[in-house]
Amino acid sequence: MRRNGFTLIELAFVLAIITFLAAATIPGYHLVWSRAQTSEARAMLSAISHAESAWRRDHGSYLECLPDAAEDVPKKGQVPVARACWKALGLVNSELSRYRYQVKLTPTGFVAIAEGDLDADGVTSTFTLLSNDLIITSENEFE
Repeated sequence: MRRNGFTLIELAFVLAIITFLAAATIPGYHLVWSRAQTSEARAMLSAISHAESAWRRDHGSYLECLPDAAEDVPKKGQVPVARACWKALGLVNSELSRYRYQVKLTPTGFVAIAEGDLDADGVTSTFTLLSNDLIITSENEFE
């Protein structure tokens, strides 16, 4: 006797294997997705550091770039307000940004800050780069 198709038990077994594989990979995917969202801030802070160093070399001081009073922390891909100071530094971002960037001057250099609400839960992720040590620190990165 010739059999066409699969039995219900065979289909259930294959479905169980697919479900197990999906359950094993989804948590890892979420971690990779979260880290990818933070890579924008790290890359932009590095670019700000290089641009500020070039500005200081050419003009003798760092350039301060503070956010406008009405500028909120972006939520899930909003475009921040373009300011003249970013254009002066040569940092023009025409794409959507997840962060609000600013540069504050200190007596010995500058502090570059990136703030953003990555998953629109009201918790702001903050990345800070100090000009003296060029180390990026983060707060509430995966909250």
